[in-house]
Formats: sequence, C-alpha cells, structure tokens
Amino acid sequence: MNKDQYPLLTNITYLNTAYVGLMSSELAKFRRTHEEDYLSIGGDYYKIEADAKLESIHNNFASFFGLAAGRIFGISNFSSGIRIALSFFSKEMKVMIIDDDYPSLTNAFKEQNFNYTMIAMEYNLEQAIENKLKSEPIDILALSIVQYTNGLLIDQDFLIRIKNDYPELIIIGDGTQFLGAYEFNFDKSPFDMVIGSGYKWLLSGFGNGILMISQNLESKLGLALEKIRERFFQGHFNILGLASLDFSLKQLDQYDFKKLIKKKSILSQKAKAELTTLGFLPRWVSERSNHSSIFSIKGGELLFQFLKKKNIRCVIRGKGIRISFHFYNTDADLKKLILALKEFKILYGNLSLD
Repeated sequence: MNKDQYPLLTNITYLNTAYVGLMSSELAKFRRTHEEDYLSIGGDYYKIEADAKLESIHNNFASFFGLAAGRIFGISNFSSGIRIALSFFSKEMKVMIIDDDYPSLTNAFKEQNFNYTMIAMEYNLEQAIENKLKSEPIDILALSIVQYTNGLLIDQDFLIRIKNDYPELIIIGDGTQFLGAYEFNFDKSPFDMVIGSGYKWLLSGFGNGILMISQNLESKLGLALEKIRERFFQGHFNILGLASLDFSLKQLDQYDFKKLIKKKSILSQKAKAELTTLGFLPRWVSERSNHSSIFSIKGGELLFQFLKKKNIRCVIRGKGIRISFHFYNTDADLKKLILALKEFKILYGNLSLD
C-alpha cells in the first residue's frame, strides 16, 4: 500500500488522520460500484442482499479483531453505538470517567444518569486510575484507549494488572483513535467492551464502526447477544457504511496490516524524538515508555496558520496543535513538518510555544 492510492497525498502533507482518515482510490471505486448496484438492482433487492451478507461481514470483523462473530457488531458510529450498548447496563453501577476525555464517551454516561465519578486527565493517568480504585468502589472504568487531544496511549499491561486486582471491574474502551492504528486481539485484551468508529485509522469512510463484547461481560450482565444485534439492525442499517468497513479490513489484510503498523510505529518514534529535540512536545511525552502516533505540539493559532500556509494539514485541539501519523505518511512528510517548525522558530522565536 503506497501514497499513490490516496490522491490527496499528491497535493498536501496530511497529518490529520486523528480527525479524518483518508479514502483510498480502491475504496472510492468500491463505494461507487456499490451505489450503482442500488441504482440498477433496485431498492428491495439491494437491501435483501445486504441482509444476506451480514453474517459474512461479521465473520470478517471477528477474524480481524480476534473474537467470536457472535460478540462483534457492526454499528453506524461510536456515539450512537455506545448509547445503545449502555442501555443494557444497570444505572446503579459506579463509573469512573476521565475529565477531558472524548465528550461523546463521557456524555453517554451522563445522559443516561449513571452514577459516575471523574478523575483529572493526568500524564501519569495509570496512577490516577489506581488511586481512585483504591479510594472508592468502582464498577466500570470507561476511557479512550488513546486520548484524542494529546495522544496518550493507556498502558494495557497496567489494565491487565488492575483487572487481576479488581476482577469484578468492567473496562470499556473507546477505540476510535486506536482501532486501525495498532494490532489488536480483543479476546487477549483486558477490555470487556470496545467501541469505535471506522472513519479515522481504519480508513473506511463515514457511517460505520465496531462494537465488541467479552465473554466475561456477556455472562456478568446476562446479555442476550441476539437482542443486542436486534437493537442495532432493527429497521435498517447503513449498508454502504458496513460494506465499506468490510472492504477496508480486507484491504488492510491484503497489504499486510502488521507490516503497515510497524512502518507507522517507526515513523512515529522518529517524530517523537525530533519534536522533543525541537521543544515542541511537553516533557511527559518523552517520559512515558509508549505513546501513540498522535502528538499535541506546543503552539497556538499563529503556528496553526503558518502550517496551513505550508500545506500541512493538522487541527487545533485544546491548548495545542494536534498532528498524527499513519502508515501512508513518510519520512518526507516528517521532514517537511520539521523544516516548517524550524522556520517558524526562526521567524517567531518561542512566541507561541509557552
């Protein structure tokens, strides 16, 4: 898989996958053909065929993410998916959420009147979580696997340990900034539920996502998986969206997903080192053993507009400018960013780096 498959990359330096992942030429062609089938075959046959393909689609999802097909569900997006999923939980459960986490995650619990407690977003997040677990009873820990503002990647070895220490704890992960950015085997993970949209790192376009449920959670809540599936697929579902996700996962397998992720990881480590040396990353990023390929670099509107003029796509998030590297990015993309940041420092000093 190379840059030629992503036409936008011929014109710009795209460091904004954490906002929207790019669409490949192959996926665009597949989607056009899919819509033409809707046009030519006729509405009723189109839906009948889509319903018939759901089983094979879920089998593909399950194979890619490492769990049984009965415990994975294609959904329209994270925000609606988590709200449906939470309807199966008791509102008496005590939930720990993180301040400044993805609003749609935290709001899902607030809207359904869960009993929740909140901890501050700290750079030693694992210690903050453990301190809260020691201080009060918690039934559910809900957090983004990768924090969307600063790229902090939660330590899964830590989650495995607290899962052993607190075996009744239910761990729910927002995987939108994680799925497609890392290899992931759900049944070997510490999570009881992972939900994520597919339009970012999975490069699947809009209108699709994944929800996974562990055997432990199925048993603990007495879940009837067919009833859950019925909730997601009653009426109609986003046929094009789920077909696109199915196509993208097969494409990632075809191009050796493991190799692609290794390439992304190497580039991200280079970016982390160079951005740290230039003084654009906070100290805590280099102090953590693992970080995602999302970085919040120091700088405000002035730097953002400067990068925009350099044809570098990024976005302001919180107090920083968020950049993100995927496997279609290259050393040349990183070099262009670093040269732009060096030029900015020459022109403006540390004006907007505080």
